[in-house]
Amino acid sequence: MATSTTRRRLWLGALLFAGCAAAPVGPPQVPAGEDPQRWRDDVEALTREAPAQDHPIVFVGSSSIRRWSTLARDMAPMPVRNRGFGGSRLFDTVYWLDQLVVREDPSVVVVFSGTNDIAGDAPRSAEWVAARFDELVARLRALGCDAPLVYIAISPTPSRERHLAIVQDANARIAARCAADPGLWFVDTASGLLDENGRPDPRWFVADRLHLDPSGYALWTRALRPLLERLRAPQ
Repeated sequence: MATSTTRRRLWLGALLFAGCAAAPVGPPQVPAGEDPQRWRDDVEALTREAPAQDHPIVFVGSSSIRRWSTLARDMAPMPVRNRGFGGSRLFDTVYWLDQLVVREDPSVVVVFSGTNDIAGDAPRSAEWVAARFDELVARLRALGCDAPLVYIAISPTPSRERHLAIVQDANARIAARCAADPGLWFVDTASGLLDENGRPDPRWFVADRLHLDPSGYALWTRALRPLLERLRAPQ
């Protein structure tokens, strides 16, 4: 009988061979309070260039992806596409998956999104964020993309420390989903951003106390790069 590790390798090899193939799937139903159309101009700007031909690793999500100016260098020689857009929320990524991700025929999909759902005076719940993650996975697969999906943990930031419990709950829920699905990987970058007292550590962030500074992106790179190298390696 094949071991779980062997089954995972066989499954991953099949996914890397399959890649993504666009399927005729309509847009998802927009939940109350969401407005993905506000990002139409940003999405159109990101998709003006022709799709990549080298099955890149597609990084998609909110401004922490968009602001990752050293991404190509940090992941070289692996080919990457940066598809971060504004202060987007998780459903925005779900809505624009076909334009931002599937058309690129990625070898791996990396998502950082959900942090802007847990913000302000009326943050979304951990259950809400986890349900949108489920929707993201279901839509990606429905669109014909079987590439491995890597989820970067929602960052515990000093500027949103009052929502730390929700962030940690959402991360735990998504991590559990990833552990149960051989096509999903959760990368715990969040714990490394906490100080010895379990609070968001400002030393990883720029002056706004929300976005990562170069040392924060270096932490992300150390956590992500070995996994992405394994996922792209011949099986």
